[in-house]
Amino acid sequence: MTRKAVLDVGALFEEHWTGIPNVVAALVRHALEDQSIDWVFTHETVPLPRDLVVKFLRQRSGAGGLDALSQLVWDVAPIPQAEAAEMVAVFPNIKPVRRYFGKEAAIIHDLSPVVTPQFHNAENIFHFANRIRSDVETSEHLFCVSRATLTDVEAYFGKPRSEMSVIRLGCEFEPNELSAGALLLRPELSVEPYVVVIGTLEPRKNGSLIFDYLMTDPGFASRYKVVFVGRDGWLDEKTRLMKRLDGAGVAADRILFTGFISNEERTALMLNSAFCIYPSFFEGFGLPVLEAGALGKVTVCSNSSSMPEVFPEQCVFFDPTEPFEFAQALRTAELRAVQTRSAGQSIPDLLQRTAPHGWERCYAEIARWVKEQ
Repeated sequence: MTRKAVLDVGALFEEHWTGIPNVVAALVRHALEDQSIDWVFTHETVPLPRDLVVKFLRQRSGAGGLDALSQLVWDVAPIPQAEAAEMVAVFPNIKPVRRYFGKEAAIIHDLSPVVTPQFHNAENIFHFANRIRSDVETSEHLFCVSRATLTDVEAYFGKPRSEMSVIRLGCEFEPNELSAGALLLRPELSVEPYVVVIGTLEPRKNGSLIFDYLMTDPGFASRYKVVFVGRDGWLDEKTRLMKRLDGAGVAADRILFTGFISNEERTALMLNSAFCIYPSFFEGFGLPVLEAGALGKVTVCSNSSSMPEVFPEQCVFFDPTEPFEFAQALRTAELRAVQTRSAGQSIPDLLQRTAPHGWERCYAEIARWVKEQ
């Protein structure tokens, strides 16, 4: 008898997928293939047609989903509470309902607004602080994306370790995504070396450290363009960063902000970069570090929070509060990048390299818990 379970996929309704929506999409792909669990995909307590969820996966976006949802809430009845009481539910992010289902589990990605409130706006801190404790208390189990996150949850909320487990996030690259690596490169980046800084533009990502370094060594920007890959976040970080270039002796055209881009272009930028930089102060996991490492790229990476857990063999670590350590790490990465530079890898080679880092283990841990309930 197959186990019936709920997977909340509300995050898929975002138009531009980054971070958590991509995590949810990966879990849904594996859930669709799992014949041992009868997954019901929901938005809160409303069951969603599978063809709508598959459409989201195919277009890699929730575009048009809110219009469909506005009609569904009229046409489709919520899961009755009596039926829900016999089901287990997994919430890959926040819990839109609590104690509605018989047993509930949640994925905790990080406690950043609690641990590092200085990097968030007041609205984000207030929203998170008013949700997270109840989410923790009403969950029979918590899946934490790193040992560091599990330790934070235990320290801040006293959740017993017996009610938590660590799930390692994954990364997967489609063959067409990898083959696009040489085709989607922007003209301004196709003729000279560049480095990539991946992540939403927000103060926690510590992009200002790169600008501090450029002010002391503008020659770095002569050797490499610096490409920030990610959408704009909060606190007007992009404007603040660009103001740092005034009087630094670095031309503005040596810095490129891509904004939100497709998975194909993002992968192309990583594949063709000299190396990657991830200077974040705090991360629950750090998916870009895993993605870069899986592609064989060296990453200059902070040694804080969870990041040393992700892909240490491909990282050059530094203390994100120490500019001198950052400068040393950049020099080491330059040397390693030159030593490991090659004419490129075939698509089969890349697929073989990235295969061990997929989402199978992550999904399997969640499925195991569901079937044990």
